[in-house]
Formats: sequence, structure tokens, C-alpha cells
Amino acid sequence: MAKQIKFTVGGFFGGYKTVEVTIAKNSATYKILRGGLLDVDKKSSTVEVYKAWLAELDALNIFAWQENYSSDTLDGTQWELTFKDGDKIYRGHGSNAYPENWERFLDWLDALIPEMEFVCRKRLEKVTLDYSRESAIGYTVSEQLTLDRREKILTLDKHKSSHLYNLDENTDKLFDAAQDFFDNLEVDDFGKESPAQIKIELVRHDGSIKNIDANYTERDLPGLTQFIGVLKVFLTDLTAEMFSPVPVKIAPAQGKYILCKVQFKGSYKHYTYQTDDETLAVGDEVDVPVGRNNDVNQARIVEIGYFDEYEAPFPIDRIKKIIGKHVATEWDNY
Repeated sequence: MAKQIKFTVGGFFGGYKTVEVTIAKNSATYKILRGGLLDVDKKSSTVEVYKAWLAELDALNIFAWQENYSSDTLDGTQWELTFKDGDKIYRGHGSNAYPENWERFLDWLDALIPEMEFVCRKRLEKVTLDYSRESAIGYTVSEQLTLDRREKILTLDKHKSSHLYNLDENTDKLFDAAQDFFDNLEVDDFGKESPAQIKIELVRHDGSIKNIDANYTERDLPGLTQFIGVLKVFLTDLTAEMFSPVPVKIAPAQGKYILCKVQFKGSYKHYTYQTDDETLAVGDEVDVPVGRNNDVNQARIVEIGYFDEYEAPFPIDRIKKIIGKHVATEWDNY
């Protein structure tokens, strides 16, 4: 028995896209009713489909979706879906809120009707970082980190070990961070000035591949430390060299207070501490006092600034001081 889908998605500024799909045995017929702002013709077409594509529809389990997904956000994206399979019918809609496997549904539909661009053509699908460093005695340190959206995995390969992390529900969070970092990245002409180098390969949804060669420093790759910090939240092995890019040193500013924003492992929040140590840099691991009892916890510096007392975000006498750089012990990796 044929399965039928009618799907509309869009918003006021971008227009609405509407398609109808009928699936019978090993073929699917789709009709483009509205194309939003895309230059696509209203048309009907029948194509042969693969078993894996049909199986993915069943795996989406649309009949388990709620009927209404809504948020308090105005404007944005609205959608409606009607799905018929035999005597069963699902009717659902949403406004800036979606089922948990929404991205999988859009991927599934995009595979059938790519010209409708239900998935952004420039969406990152795979990111590969090939790190290398020439040691003073001629030994080369090599590491590779790969993010794969389709497989929902992160792999980390080092000289003597390999690690695989199943990202599952964290896939979108990591790729959002990667998209933000790489889409805003501007790399100057590459000149080998640092012993640490990186080769980056970016694979996007439209199949395009971009390669970047750069010194592995915050100066050459602005935002690198923050991006690596997001990755580290989800990993257990933090001993890879690539997790400590060369930071940007800030010139001393005599007579001003040095305030640092730090981030604790497993948290996205930033907390402000002060220090007198001008050698500290973004990316350094430090020990800081926490709570009423000033328990010592480890954190990573994500931002450093110099402030006059009147510019400080809090009264200076209420901002706790960094104890010092964290000294790694053999227990840190247990």
C-alpha cells in the first residue's frame, strides 16, 4: 500500500516550500508545489528509490511524533506534516521547535528532492584535522581528529592509540561549533613559522571539499582555542597535543587589573577570575578557588583582558584570584 507525505516548511522572510510525496514499492513520485525563494519549477517526477532510503523512513518512526511542537520565539520557521501509511495518519506542525530526529527527516527528504534544499548546501558533513609537529631532535608528532556527521562519531588517532566517540545527540552541538568556527575563518597566505602545523579538510553537503594549511596557532586560526574547548567537553582523552594550540600572548598593560574568563570541564559557562601573572595565556589550564570553601578546581582560560577598576564587570574585591597554572599529575588521566 502506498505511503503519502505532504510537507510544508518555511517562514515569512524566506517563503514556504511545499512538496507531496507518494511511495509505492521501489519508486517515489514527488510534486513540488511551492519552492520558497528558490528558482525551482513546479513539477512532478517519479524516481526509483533504494531499500536503505525506504528503511530510513520506517526508522524515523513519525507516528511517535507529537502533534504540536512550539516555542515562544516569534517569526522563525514553521512547518506542517501529514503522513499516511495505510489506515494510519499523522498530522503535526511546529513553530521553531522540532522532533528529536528532525535533521534525519530533512536529510531523508533532501536525498529525494535535492533541488529543494531542505538541507543547507554549505552544511559541514565531515571535518578532518591532520596535526603535525617537528620536534627539536627531528621526530614528527602526528595526530588526526575527524568529525563525521552521518556516522555521528568523532575519531582521534595518535601515535600509539586510537579513540572512537559516539556523539549521538551531541552531533549537532559539535557541528554547530565547527560551522561557526570554519565559516568565519579567514586564513592568510600560509608561511611555515611554527613547528606545529595543521591540514584541514572540510566536506560540505553539496559535495564540495576545501583544504586549509596553516600554522597551528591562535594567531593564524582565530577562534581555534574556543573550538577545541568545545570538543574537549565531550572527550575523555585530553592528552593529544592538538588540544593545546599555541596561544596568543597579550602584551602587559601596567597599572590595570588582569581579568580572565575561565571554563570548567563539562560546562559552557564562563567565570571571571583575576590574576597578577602576565605569563598566563588563553588556553592555559589553571587552578582556581570555587565556592564558599574555596575548593580547588581545574579550569581553562578562554579570555584575558586588562581593565581599569571602573571597567571591571564586578567589584575587584569580590573577584577571586587564580591560584596558578595547573600542574598535571599522574592522576589527571585516570
